[in-house]
Amino acid sequence: MDEQTQQKLKNYVLWLLGRQEYSKKELAQKLRMKDASEDYIEQLLSWCESLGYIDEKRYCESFLRRQTNKGLGQKRVLAEATNKGVDRAQLMTLIEEQEIDWFELALETYQRKYGLGDKQLDYKEKAKRVRYMMYRGFGYEEINFAMQATIGD
Repeated sequence: MDEQTQQKLKNYVLWLLGRQEYSKKELAQKLRMKDASEDYIEQLLSWCESLGYIDEKRYCESFLRRQTNKGLGQKRVLAEATNKGVDRAQLMTLIEEQEIDWFELALETYQRKYGLGDKQLDYKEKAKRVRYMMYRGFGYEEINFAMQATIGD
């Protein structure tokens, strides 16, 4: 790989990191799409990490904040974290530190989608709403809490 190509790839990585946080796995995938060699990818990512441009803890915090702001539950957050290359143990530690109230988040997500409660829901509509909330990554207890709290208002 010639020096000009290496400089272009380095500039590309810096441009990406200037826009948002990325995990090492995501950056490696983007560099592979640009036909970078595995050796150079490793070298470039190590260089970025040594300068503090890549920080897995900072990325993990950013990722968790983005996902919870989208109204996603813990199951979905953990599933997407695996796809993004986030360290699961580090993410679980961060979730415990931030003391995220998944029940409250489920309630907010439910109310954002469906508004304040309909007293009478037929079986089909209730099943549809439960599926939506499960897709968002909430457990049945959290969904039940959100539905009951909304009906109770």
